[in-house]
Amino acid sequence: MLHEMVATVAKSGSGVTPLPEPGALVRLGRWLSGRDIIRSDVACVSKLSGGAIQENWRIDTGDGTSYVLRTDADAAIPTSCTRKEEYERYSLASRLGARVARPHGFCDDLSIIGKPFFILDFVSGMTAGHILAKSDAHVPDRHALAVELGELLGVIHRVPAPDVETVFGAAPRSAASASIAHIRSQLDALPDAHPALELCLREVEVRVGGASQAVFSHGDYRTGNYMVDGGHVTAILDWEFSGWGHPYEDLGWFTAPCWRFGRAELAGGGVGPVEGFLDGYQAATGSRVEPSELVDWQALAQVKWAVIALHQAQRHASGAQRSLELALSGRLVSGLALEAMNLLEMR
Repeated sequence: MLHEMVATVAKSGSGVTPLPEPGALVRLGRWLSGRDIIRSDVACVSKLSGGAIQENWRIDTGDGTSYVLRTDADAAIPTSCTRKEEYERYSLASRLGARVARPHGFCDDLSIIGKPFFILDFVSGMTAGHILAKSDAHVPDRHALAVELGELLGVIHRVPAPDVETVFGAAPRSAASASIAHIRSQLDALPDAHPALELCLREVEVRVGGASQAVFSHGDYRTGNYMVDGGHVTAILDWEFSGWGHPYEDLGWFTAPCWRFGRAELAGGGVGPVEGFLDGYQAATGSRVEPSELVDWQALAQVKWAVIALHQAQRHASGAQRSLELALSGRLVSGLALEAMNLLEMR
């Protein structure tokens, strides 16, 4: 019965933490049952690893079905949307054919678990970038995976504009300049000056800020934000930064040096050749993109990640969320800035 639900007991070293408040389990089970999301008891709810910005909890039911509850972490960074907004993004992506975990419902009733949340299907697979980049057991055919990832991004980018407008409104005059302005506003909000990042951002603005094309952009399409099982992608994760964007911004983010996980020679996200990735993108969209066209956008990616890393480090330093992972993010910034300058040939 729902009132008999108990959390998984976390074992030392398991990397799994139980939902802390037993009453929340009862309320959550009733909410899920009342919306016909589950049809049996909840057997356990346990925290999944990863998720530096948001929290993900696995829900296992008595009939063997599993779901994911996604909710806010203890502190957020300014670039992250709300969970309601992210649920709308997941719903749009799912409805229009992107490979995502199917969304089941959003809850803003704080009496359930104390925070807004939404429910997704549980999808199996490996997400860890450092493993996918180096383990041939998980990625037996790197060219094939790169092609698949390009095709999947192309599917996202070809979503019709009217459908995107239903969630995000009209496209900006220049998605590129809008993104650069947003990154600059987040950089300006930090307590310290970062002149190297300012310089790179301005140089990118001069070079590509006038680009006008806009598509439905994932906003964080990279190794670590998709799941791989048997060498194939099972789901694309973390849609909280999605919206209108220039297509090359997603392409540059995926291929940037900062997301290759030590495999500098594999410019296709550290898991495969960039040529295969761009071949897959062309197959899905009909647009041919050359690697040389992405260099400025890769520099933008370096700056964007540096700004996010600074905000994550600030969360730790301010005491809002003590975390070694967040603290170490701040130590990446000088290397990210140097690589951006190298890409822009500003040494």
